[in-house]
Amino acid sequence: MQKIFYSILGAFSTLFVTAQNLVVNYDAESLPKGTGWTIVSAGGTTCATAPTNTYNNWTMIPDGSALYPFDQTTGTIGGTTFFSGCSIANQGPFELKQDINVTADAPNIDLGKIEYAFTGYIQTPVSGETDQGSFIVDFLDASNTILGTSYTSGPQSNALGSLDTWNQYSNTRKAPVGTRKITIRLQTQIFNNTPEINVYFDNISLFKGIILPVTLTSFTGSADGKNVNINWKTEEEVNLLNYQLQRSTNGNVFTTIATIPAGKRDYSYIDKNVTSNADKYFYRLKMADIDGKYAYSNILLVKTKLQQTLRLAPNPARGIVTVTGLTQPGVINIFNGSGKLVLSAQSRTYTTNLNISALSSGLYYVRFSDGKNISYQKLVVE
Repeated sequence: MQKIFYSILGAFSTLFVTAQNLVVNYDAESLPKGTGWTIVSAGGTTCATAPTNTYNNWTMIPDGSALYPFDQTTGTIGGTTFFSGCSIANQGPFELKQDINVTADAPNIDLGKIEYAFTGYIQTPVSGETDQGSFIVDFLDASNTILGTSYTSGPQSNALGSLDTWNQYSNTRKAPVGTRKITIRLQTQIFNNTPEINVYFDNISLFKGIILPVTLTSFTGSADGKNVNINWKTEEEVNLLNYQLQRSTNGNVFTTIATIPAGKRDYSYIDKNVTSNADKYFYRLKMADIDGKYAYSNILLVKTKLQQTLRLAPNPARGIVTVTGLTQPGVINIFNGSGKLVLSAQSRTYTTNLNISALSSGLYYVRFSDGKNISYQKLVVE
């Protein structure tokens, strides 16, 4: 039986010493609207159509419809999302940012003992629309110079396969030596779907953690159709009591499914309590020491159902490109770099040849959908 295998390497365990979210107004609910955030650029100050006519300071109160779903935090009437307004075509990026001063942590930062965990949600629910949204997290020194490589979630849009759900983005990073400020940036771009910029952000967090002397050299999971096999290895354990393996179906709410005593280097657990209805599970380790302190590993995603593996050949291509790896009939769409649909074809076999002779040279995105699953690959046309 074919297995699906995932891994996280080099995950350092971190004790989160405070439950305080460092982001002010993380859910867009604080009054006055926009509290804690700086508007770098935005769309129009008013939008004529309800509920976007509630737009104020990069926030909106959605009505729970398919086009304007409820916010991620409350999920009810009256909840607010971050929303960049309305605009004419091909404008942006529009940006909202928050600067978080971490000067008080400077001694531990410069000793390499502090890391920060970022999480945020984006939704682009309007079917086929090319509006794009992304998160960017910068670590800066006292002179506002960006240190190292910034985290970016990459552009999300419905046209590129985001579906109509809230998608979580997360990144945990050791603060580079010299870090004195962390900037979280929300960016949107509108192309040809006007006037509303249908990109929504919500539930944004940044937590501080102190790195403990326990290092996971690997944290892996594999699904064989009936069970999920979880394995992890450590390099060093100091005063560690146990590992609590936790599982979630949504990546937010976790439940402990096993407690394994510390004292080894190699660990394993077979999760037999999986259902055929779930196509994925999230796992993490809660590592507790003898003093009652604890740390969480990074989150491991294990998909329990085989996914389409979209393959393109040749790539780069000219004239004809062959699409393989499909297991179900479906629709193949090709989008240009701006998210515009430029070619569409039905696929009824496992191998499909597409005539791309009418496409100009450049980067494209090929998306396949069988009605349940979506996969996509980049295509370079010569």
